[in-house]
Amino acid sequence: MLATQEWLEKTSEGPSGQPSLGEFLEKDVESLQAVLRFHEFRYYVENQALISDGQYDQLYKTLAAIEALHPQWVRADSPTQRVGSSLNQNFTTLPHLVPMLSLDNSYNADDLTDFDRKAREGAKGEILAYCVEPKFDGASISLVYENDQLVRALTRGDGVAGEEITQNIRQIRSIPLSAPFSSLGIEQIEIRGEIILSKQAFDAYNQKLIEKGESPLANPRNAAAGSLRMKDPKEVAERNLDGFFYHISHVQSTSGQLAFDTHAAALDLLWKMGFRSPQKEKKVFADIEGVIAFCAQYEAQRDDLPYEIDGMVVKVNQLALQDRLGMTSHHPRWAIAFKFKARQATTVLRQV
Repeated sequence: MLATQEWLEKTSEGPSGQPSLGEFLEKDVESLQAVLRFHEFRYYVENQALISDGQYDQLYKTLAAIEALHPQWVRADSPTQRVGSSLNQNFTTLPHLVPMLSLDNSYNADDLTDFDRKAREGAKGEILAYCVEPKFDGASISLVYENDQLVRALTRGDGVAGEEITQNIRQIRSIPLSAPFSSLGIEQIEIRGEIILSKQAFDAYNQKLIEKGESPLANPRNAAAGSLRMKDPKEVAERNLDGFFYHISHVQSTSGQLAFDTHAAALDLLWKMGFRSPQKEKKVFADIEGVIAFCAQYEAQRDDLPYEIDGMVVKVNQLALQDRLGMTSHHPRWAIAFKFKARQATTVLRQV
């Protein structure tokens, strides 16, 4: 397989700076697709660009040209297949594999202490730990992968069923079109996450709207939610949306067993598979005092983060204990959201 530097050299050969497309074989196309997917992951997920935008475009244009010459070599997860050419005519409602429940809310340390008491009572003396992560302020979605390929993306909807928005989700470059789940014996997996617009992307997009004489968007959360139901996938791509994924709700594997036994391990697995997860932001605590201090720390620095969060999510870390604690009809008993205080603002009355 050709490495990045070899591809950069190869794609700059030939008259007029372009390589001869006829010399490439199908295995070369697969190699170039893999190189581009690697750089998409490093740039959009890890925020580490290893090549310049111009070099990426050079490789991308070569791949697009080869695929146009040999359409039989185009794969569904090729980087060129993100942007669709057709409009979304409607959004079909489909059921989630597992219902998307809400979270119970807490607003102070006493609420978290009460949650801890109930969780320990349900654990019946078994040692438990808590995994704590940011609560992203965006639009909730679920993804389904089968045989390593992204096959379906749904909005949260009513929690039981959501609108199918797969074509729009394919425009978000931090979301992999394929992931090597089969290496773990996973045939089908459902993943939950949040679509967000970073503060920087939100400001940049609003500036474009203002320059065109259009009204700016109200806030990043509404912008993200509205983007998911846009008719034209190309417009979705222009908004530079991002996705964070924080829960594996369903796994069907050849062994019948999970490849992880804690929530923290699930976040690590998602990161390893190419997803942005709060793998770096999460922290595991053995007691609720540590949880409370961590939540306070994040609330104090929320304005310094590159994305909007409106709280923290506290989850019992052990999956076996999650199963034992179970659910209500509204929320899991093993998780709770710690909501930050609303930002204070002053309104000036200029005229009555």
